[in-house]
Amino acid sequence: MNHRTLALAVPVPLLLAAPQHAWAQSNQIGSTAPAVYPNDKDYRALPLHLGSLDVTLGGEASTLYDSNIYAAPSNARDDVRFDISPRLGIKTAPAPVTFELNASGTIRRFVTHTTENAEAWLVDGDVNWQTGQNSSLSASVFSRRAIEDRSDPEARRNPDAGPRLINSLGGVIAYHRVATRTLLDVQADVTKFNALSSIDADRDFSAYAGQATFGLRVTGRAYATATAFVARREFRLEYTLSGDKRNTTTFGGRLGINVQPGGVLEGGLSVGVFRHDPDEPTTPGHTGLSVAGNLTYHPSRRTAILLDAFNGDVATFRVGATQRTDTITKLSVQQEIRHNLYATVSAGYRKTKYTGSGIREETWTGGGEVEYLFNRNMSVAATASYGSRSSDSSILKFDRFRGGVALRLRF
Repeated sequence: MNHRTLALAVPVPLLLAAPQHAWAQSNQIGSTAPAVYPNDKDYRALPLHLGSLDVTLGGEASTLYDSNIYAAPSNARDDVRFDISPRLGIKTAPAPVTFELNASGTIRRFVTHTTENAEAWLVDGDVNWQTGQNSSLSASVFSRRAIEDRSDPEARRNPDAGPRLINSLGGVIAYHRVATRTLLDVQADVTKFNALSSIDADRDFSAYAGQATFGLRVTGRAYATATAFVARREFRLEYTLSGDKRNTTTFGGRLGINVQPGGVLEGGLSVGVFRHDPDEPTTPGHTGLSVAGNLTYHPSRRTAILLDAFNGDVATFRVGATQRTDTITKLSVQQEIRHNLYATVSAGYRKTKYTGSGIREETWTGGGEVEYLFNRNMSVAATASYGSRSSDSSILKFDRFRGGVALRLRF
């Protein structure tokens, strides 16, 4: 299901082209190296079998030091936070039609800055119908409350107000078919975003998106692909205070490659163009580079190298003729060091450009994590990360270090 942890300023085309290895983890107990985790069956968590149902239970308790909890340019305030995150998953036995239900939550508490305390949750349900030997039809619905990260480009910066909380409700329907020489993927989704605070009413909007990909096999598991996509954003407050329309439409196409799972390389990468058209006739539209991709390379059984990439327009809530484009790339290496010890290191880059205002931001991140499994049901992980943002606006710059430990339980 396509609903990773979302900031309110969400790149809608990214919802349609997000890394499947990220979605697969969205409602599972955290793991340091899921692309290689775990190969030893004695350390692989097993579900509980209740009749025809597979049930997974677990959770994570973590503590994290944050050197700059408000992502402030100066006078940074540090703190320690505690998170408790339970998980529940229920899945029917393999059959032509399968059902899955997941529920998760997070209770977050800070030692000193208690205004940052918050709760988040996610509930989703999926149904998958294997319509043929090489085709399937799936549908998903979800309801979520997300905690906006203070480092997001358009996040709340008032330290006295607490983090912004966003409710979202949505659904996805998708069709997938792989034939001898062709590939077909069609997907449509809708998401309604609602910021809880009444002062954020201008941030409430609905996103409608659709995408279709056609591929021709070029060799083995690889297909050359052509993708067309469209996204529509409709805001609850349709007009700005000055009377300008706020709704927008984005459409475009990309060419690329898709490698089906099961080999040394899997995933897809495509490049093309997008066109962003505001409803407001006095606001000019713009055309830009569209990139969407997620590739996983397995140079060995114990190693996975992951690349995620996106470039496209993003919903923005700044007034006037401002439009926003994000460029996001992330490279990760996941490693099985030994049968019960795993590690991952990653580096990321994000460039945000506001057409109209001329403001640009660049954010670099790096981090690593190590996880030790005591057995298939219990593990402990240590993590550290650093992020730095530069900007044309001095008030948007920040540097931040985070480090912590987590206890994970899986049943």
